[in-house]
Amino acid sequence: MNRFFDLAARLSEDTGFLNFQNEITRDAYDALGQAYAANGNEVEIVTKLVEAVKDKSYDRIHISASKIHGSRSYVEFNFRDKPTTKELGDMAIITVVTSGKTRLLQRLCIIQNKKAKDQKWGIDPEQLFLLKNFPPFAGNRGIFRGMSNVVFRNRSGCLGAFGLLSEPGEMMFVAAPVFAEILRDRSSLSASEIGLPSLIPHDGGQSSFHGRPLSMPPFDPKEWHMIMREFMHEIGPFPWMRSFDYALPFFGNVHYGRDMYDFVRAWTQINLGEFTCLRGTIINAEVDGFANHLIRSAGMGRGVDFPTGDQNVERKFEGGMTVFLLRVDVEHKG
Repeated sequence: MNRFFDLAARLSEDTGFLNFQNEITRDAYDALGQAYAANGNEVEIVTKLVEAVKDKSYDRIHISASKIHGSRSYVEFNFRDKPTTKELGDMAIITVVTSGKTRLLQRLCIIQNKKAKDQKWGIDPEQLFLLKNFPPFAGNRGIFRGMSNVVFRNRSGCLGAFGLLSEPGEMMFVAAPVFAEILRDRSSLSASEIGLPSLIPHDGGQSSFHGRPLSMPPFDPKEWHMIMREFMHEIGPFPWMRSFDYALPFFGNVHYGRDMYDFVRAWTQINLGEFTCLRGTIINAEVDGFANHLIRSAGMGRGVDFPTGDQNVERKFEGGMTVFLLRVDVEHKG
């Protein structure tokens, strides 16, 4: 991992990397503006984003994006005490750091996009419940069809999130637990009713918004603590990475982005989503297997040694989802 820390330290001061981020953001805004001018729906807007950002590279960083065609993926779960069926999400943001073919780190965020109507977003409380809590679920149709008692760990509080699309071409990013706290009992809200710092630190679930807890699941497993202690020991020589706080350029835990600039910078600085693999060790097997299934199904897995033997390897991909993959290879330039 030290080679990646060296790379991250260099990128944090690299004007070329900043220009790369700005270029991605500019092209994303162009795509959003075109989609809104054509009165596109959520699917058409995201399709425009795919075309805008795919195959962009800088130094050892490469972005892939693809839409896996198929029916929407619906899952069955209990909304409190009531069985219900909802869409899991329509977009996956994946980040993988490799050393050649070997994975060092991986993160996943599942996003449901919502287009504003009359300057407000209507939010289904049952889908918000799903993306916040990830209760045990079964596949109804799509990606998880035929599977039962699927359990995803959401330690970061950022495995599930919403992409809030608005005129004339903008996207706000909000992690589901934070969004639930903002919404409370409302079924809709406007942009003026959302305001948060962009980074909420890792603190074992004690984060709060206006004095109220954000219900982030604590980092309980002993394996996670052991890996994180070793991880933080390794980055000791880099003062700007010693704690998960507001000054951290990389490896943060961003739960909110006001606009596309916030989102692109968070993603390209590896600050989005649930850790599934850390220091080459799988720490969230179910979510890691799902992310790898998405990568393979989108044709993006070439040149990386993903695990074999999990239930997803031989299973045919039967759903539709848009996949955005950021790969950072510390061994080779892109």
